[in-house]
Amino acid sequence: MDPDKRIVYEFGEFILESGQRRLLRRDSGEPIALAAKAFDTLLHLIQHRGETLDKDTLLGAIWPGVIVEENSLTQNISTLRQALGETRAENRYIATVPRKGYRFVGEVTERTAPGEKRVTATPAGPVAADSKRSLRPVRMLAAALVALVAVATFLVQQGRGGHSAPHAIQTVVVLPFKPLLPTERDESLQLAMTESMIASLGARGGLTILPLSSARRYGSIEQNPLVAGRALHAEAVLEGSLQHHGDRLRVSVRLLRVADGRQLWAHQFDGNVTGIFGVQEQISAQVAGILSARFGAADGASPTLGGTKDSTAYLLYANGRYALARSTEPSLVLAIGYFEKAIERDPQFALAHVGLADCYMILGVFGMRAPAETLPRARDAVLKALHIEPRLASAYGTLGHIKMQYDRDWDGAEADFARAIALDPSLSEPHLYWGVLLGMRGELDRGLQELKQAEQLEPLLTIAKTRAASLLYFAHRYDEAIAQITESLALDDRPGIAHALLGRVYLRTGRYDLALAEFAQVRGPTPGSFGDVGQALALSGRRAEALAELDRVLKLSTQRYVSAGDIASMYASLGDTENALEWLDRALQQRASTLGFLAQNPAFDGLHGDPRFAAIVDRVGLWKRPLAK
Repeated sequence: MDPDKRIVYEFGEFILESGQRRLLRRDSGEPIALAAKAFDTLLHLIQHRGETLDKDTLLGAIWPGVIVEENSLTQNISTLRQALGETRAENRYIATVPRKGYRFVGEVTERTAPGEKRVTATPAGPVAADSKRSLRPVRMLAAALVALVAVATFLVQQGRGGHSAPHAIQTVVVLPFKPLLPTERDESLQLAMTESMIASLGARGGLTILPLSSARRYGSIEQNPLVAGRALHAEAVLEGSLQHHGDRLRVSVRLLRVADGRQLWAHQFDGNVTGIFGVQEQISAQVAGILSARFGAADGASPTLGGTKDSTAYLLYANGRYALARSTEPSLVLAIGYFEKAIERDPQFALAHVGLADCYMILGVFGMRAPAETLPRARDAVLKALHIEPRLASAYGTLGHIKMQYDRDWDGAEADFARAIALDPSLSEPHLYWGVLLGMRGELDRGLQELKQAEQLEPLLTIAKTRAASLLYFAHRYDEAIAQITESLALDDRPGIAHALLGRVYLRTGRYDLALAEFAQVRGPTPGSFGDVGQALALSGRRAEALAELDRVLKLSTQRYVSAGDIASMYASLGDTENALEWLDRALQQRASTLGFLAQNPAFDGLHGDPRFAAIVDRVGLWKRPLAK
């Protein structure tokens, strides 16, 4: 299916530009977004208008050399009918011929693009299977040459000051890759491919690449890329699809300008899974070249820091990243298994070591597992990553977080955060962790500033708003904390940490029923969550129920890890100072993650006058100010 690139087809209310690969409304010139294969289907039908094309012929033309289900063609036809505003029964443009196939029946006017010589396209008839096989290498080579010529032409026009773009594009969003066939969705590979593309483009410099946290919510199969681009205030959108079957991989990508929907570039890559890294770098290099209007040695492929050349290890890593992103206890355990297998395949895969460290860190910090069991493992894993690749910014961010939450090496943590930011200013996590550390020290304004920086780097990163709310909560600025949490939950109402924090604000402002309602929405452990319900019951005067809840949590602590700080908070709410102090001492021995805010935690306000509490605060070693009375 090699259309003459210069031909424009007009039919009904529409104009189809084959060279620019776009469908426009005739009256307004408004582009109509179509997936690449839907566009190919429409173009092929128009080029063979009046002919009844059986389904096998269409499948072979639209997906040459690939075995696909008939349902894929049916979905394309349905998509086209919706785009053209017709129902199945209307047949204004696309007619279904029962038991045979489809025919384009609309009246078509064919012309060349302005300034081009008229060329008559010759419809391609059915090709025998043997002929298809013999021509496939030639067609793939021809397609590659056409793509290179198109890119080169575009770059020459840009270099000569051509007016194909009104201004240089600076902000790009890479939308989550989609399956070529809906029935073959592999979310872990698709997200890993997206994440790699973001990292690869970002590493080339000169462009602002929006983070995965912003793009991920626009990952549905039906998502209109231009709508996503406008919502994210991006100037260009890179969207792609994957087909992964056995060892074979097909990647289709296109780059769209958001302002007018123009397709700036499109290409398809076919090969073996082992070549996935080369595909990523080719896409990155060509997109960066198009947007910067230059190709040169400086723009050549540069391997991702800490990556791997082992395709099996990469796929295991992709599954690990997908499980890690869910951040539940079972998903983190699953992710650990994937990362460990990736490391077995390639012990020098530094990013897999960082992924392993992040899993152990979250398990310990969120109170899912004992810090003494998980945080040393996290430290070992991230130090291995840095031994392999000393320039890995994300590894320094993780190491600093471990020093902050477990080692109590506050200065070392700050140094690691600064190093991570210096190596990769686009990373949000070091700003996030640093902001929390500053909040622990009582430097509220500086802490909020760092968290704001994290939010600016990733505008849809809800945890930045939630962490800002936690700093305000510990500063006893409850109304401001509620405003931040409300913004966070408006973006994503799932995170248990936000519901738990909102419940605590309600608790401290006497709204006990609202607090209990929020605590009921927390589905897994979050820092401090085992003590929340008991505190609410105690402070609301339901002492018998509070004691029953305390007894339940004490029994639970014999079966799994429960932070001693959570138990201390329940005793404090019940007015039992002796037991509260005893369990705080145990929390210190556990290196519980909640102790960083001990001096400011409203749950322990009633203990500030006790010198034994002040001594525990001193042993934590972070708070250097007088305790509020």
